[in-house]
Amino acid sequence: MLNRIFGANTHNYLHILGLSGLAFGLPLNKVVMSVSMMFLVLNLLLEADFKSYWQHITSNKLFLLILAFFSFHAVGLLWSEDLGYGFHDLKVKLPMLIVPLVLTAKPVHKKSFLNLVLFSFITSVCITSFINYGNYAQWFGPREYLDIRGMSLFGSHVRYALLVAMSAGISIYFYTQKKYPTIVLIVLFIWFNYYTFYSQVISGAISLGVVYLMCTFYWAWKKHKLIAISGLGVLVILIVLGTAWVLRPITYDLAEYQNLPAKTAEGNWYYHKPGPVAPETGKPVDIFICELELKREWKKVSKIAYDGKDKKGQLIKGTLIRYMASLDVTKDAVGVAHLTKDDILAIEHGLASSYNVGIIARLYGLQYQLNNTGDPNGHSLLQRLEYWETGLQIAQKNWILGVGTGDAQIAFDKQYELNNSQLYPENRDRTHNMFLTVLLSLGIIGLSLLVWSHFKYLVDNLKQRNLVAVIFISIILVSYLIEDTLETQAGITFFGLFYGLFSTPFKKES
Repeated sequence: MLNRIFGANTHNYLHILGLSGLAFGLPLNKVVMSVSMMFLVLNLLLEADFKSYWQHITSNKLFLLILAFFSFHAVGLLWSEDLGYGFHDLKVKLPMLIVPLVLTAKPVHKKSFLNLVLFSFITSVCITSFINYGNYAQWFGPREYLDIRGMSLFGSHVRYALLVAMSAGISIYFYTQKKYPTIVLIVLFIWFNYYTFYSQVISGAISLGVVYLMCTFYWAWKKHKLIAISGLGVLVILIVLGTAWVLRPITYDLAEYQNLPAKTAEGNWYYHKPGPVAPETGKPVDIFICELELKREWKKVSKIAYDGKDKKGQLIKGTLIRYMASLDVTKDAVGVAHLTKDDILAIEHGLASSYNVGIIARLYGLQYQLNNTGDPNGHSLLQRLEYWETGLQIAQKNWILGVGTGDAQIAFDKQYELNNSQLYPENRDRTHNMFLTVLLSLGIIGLSLLVWSHFKYLVDNLKQRNLVAVIFISIILVSYLIEDTLETQAGITFFGLFYGLFSTPFKKES
């Protein structure tokens, strides 16, 4: 329609404009994403090349697999108890169908157009990540943060971490194109790496590791297959060793702590009760404690009472003792004298370890949880372990067709009650594992459709040597292990955009 008025390529340019808007809005907010999707659909309807659309759709096996996966969600309503939430779930997942549908009906054939879309995405991530970091570092903005997870101002810190890792991969891809200033791409790549490790999001760090892995393997495979396989083996070993370090049990010999000094330098009595271990030192937390001196000295350095609460709502004396244990100092007047102004501020903000910057802080936090199990509430990893165990129990009972679309939370609530779960009601969440979520919701049929669509996408794009597509699907698959990626609009739109972009081969002449 508009081609007749403004020229032959009007709808093509509007198509790329809509996709660029969607890519730019992905890290930004839902409004930009929604408006961009409506713009794309309207452009297709105005162009009205329905014969061409139908040919593209019916010949695209990757889209048909996603269509089948989405359709099975609709079929799952037939055995769902909570139809209201089931329809809500379908509505949330619509971008998983609409965006690939638009990109299948009207594919992006030229890599120059693809680069515009990717450039829009990486630009938005760069801008929003700078705003996030600037606010957290108090460069600008009045916000006061109680947790580094609040640094993500534009949505879930977990979803945003995936976008940052993807941007690092795109900056590598742009480097291979030799069409952009090298120094700019290097700076962007360094920034995305720094942001990922500073933000302490484990899934982001793992996703970035996947980017390294896939890029290294991709280039090595083109040069020498044996080197690629060997390098992949070395990287896998390093990953296994790193995982083993995080998961290793931290123990100490109780006999070493039976005859500790009884009194402080001032002559006051110490409290010693070896129990929880500090992963930073490998020593017990509850030794060399003199609350008489702690209370007196803490009053001199902080306005928060020793028996009060830190800014996370935790008892500050507990935070103080745990923090001092990470420094390996005695919990008395001498130990308090070792605390710097930054240490005191960190304790007041509820940080229980002197290692509170970067990914190492998160790893020590995970080690503390794993080595001091008990009450899972408030501990993200321990809660996840309970989610996974509960999800597996549900899946075992409903492995053929699942519990139905929208009934996952009902099933979890029932299973938590059966298990007499220690989790508080507000912490009784779902699996945080996409594979398990699909299995317990839609059974083995739904899971097979999900795995098949992703595996075929990976194989097809490996054959076509689409580096960005390989990076994307690798990030998505890894994210599924620890997150319900396809349960939010941001995650679903991220999936829909990049799945759709690379579901149709690019023309060689582009």
